[in-house]
Amino acid sequence: MILAFCLAFFSSSAQASPASLCEDAARYASQSTGVPLSVLRAVALAETGQTKFDKDDYSAWPWTVQSGNKGHWFDNENAAIQFVQSLMAEQRTNIDIGCFQLNMRWHRQAFQNLNDMFSPRNNALYAAQFLQKLYSQTGEWRAAVGRYHSSDGDRAEAYVLRLKRLYEAHLAGQSAPIQLPPTQRNRPPQQRFGLSGALGPLLLISTEARPLLGGRP
Repeated sequence: MILAFCLAFFSSSAQASPASLCEDAARYASQSTGVPLSVLRAVALAETGQTKFDKDDYSAWPWTVQSGNKGHWFDNENAAIQFVQSLMAEQRTNIDIGCFQLNMRWHRQAFQNLNDMFSPRNNALYAAQFLQKLYSQTGEWRAAVGRYHSSDGDRAEAYVLRLKRLYEAHLAGQSAPIQLPPTQRNRPPQQRFGLSGALGPLLLISTEARPLLGGRP
């Protein structure tokens, strides 16, 4: 009976929706960098949110590729990688990948290969470190999130407004964020992808209600 239970448990885990991978990756990246979990969840939803695989659930999807201003949501990682490889064979590099839609032209050098770049945790950690760097430059999350999408002011502001609408529609009504363990101030910053984390934790998420995009923490 114990063996049967274990088999059933692992079978159930293996069949979990890939949509949960972006959520888990966002939590991991938030804990690793101090970037607000609410910001990471909203960015992932803005970048890869879909209902293709579950009409009742609008959620981020890890096997998402965008090229030529057209999004593609694949059933699995292998299909997504094969599609990217076909685009690369056509000498196309303006390709966005994974939960947080990292652009190959600008960010591929930070990863070992396509599998590494598609990895939800690696994808999320790089995105969080990039947001952290933008926050250090701008001093506020609203500006940092806008510049994550574009350096053009109008496009950045439109992205921020869209992100807030998605958050209010799909995330704000959920339970309060999980209390994250405090980060030691003297802990050396992560350098997995070569982005500076010198500011350390920028904001510790608590169960206290907070706006999605506050100014300085």
